[in-house]
Amino acid sequence: MNRTTHRIRRAATATALVAAGAALLVPATASAAPVSPTAPVPGTQCNVGQVERATAKVAPEFWQHISSNPKAKERFEQTLVQTPEQRTAAREAAKKDRQAKIDEWKKANPGKTPPQHGAGKPGGKHDGTPRTKPSKEQVEQKIAQVKATCATS
Repeated sequence: MNRTTHRIRRAATATALVAAGAALLVPATASAAPVSPTAPVPGTQCNVGQVERATAKVAPEFWQHISSNPKAKERFEQTLVQTPEQRTAAREAAKKDRQAKIDEWKKANPGKTPPQHGAGKPGGKHDGTPRTKPSKEQVEQKIAQVKATCATS
């Protein structure tokens, strides 16, 4: 893998976590109504459409992933309109749900190790591709850039 490919992959991974921590960990309900582009985003002076445009500029690799995946885009938009308290509660509920599924699997498969999340996917544990995870500071920097530029997007 050449430097450019590695750099692009690292940048894509870094930007993918801009909202992934909230957007992809929080399960969306199948019956959730679509979010209006004019819906306000708590904690900013922006609406959903402005945040989406700013995200596309600040984190184009992440935006490409989100905009090409309807489920991910729906989760992203649903997360944007939640208050910080709602996001925290949803994250905690998702963690509990995941742990319950792991516990159920362990009960049904005593003595075995549960499969790892993402195993077999690109960058997963079994495809030989190294997986890089951006630091919390890198993610927070991207989020701050989106917040700072969304009102002008």
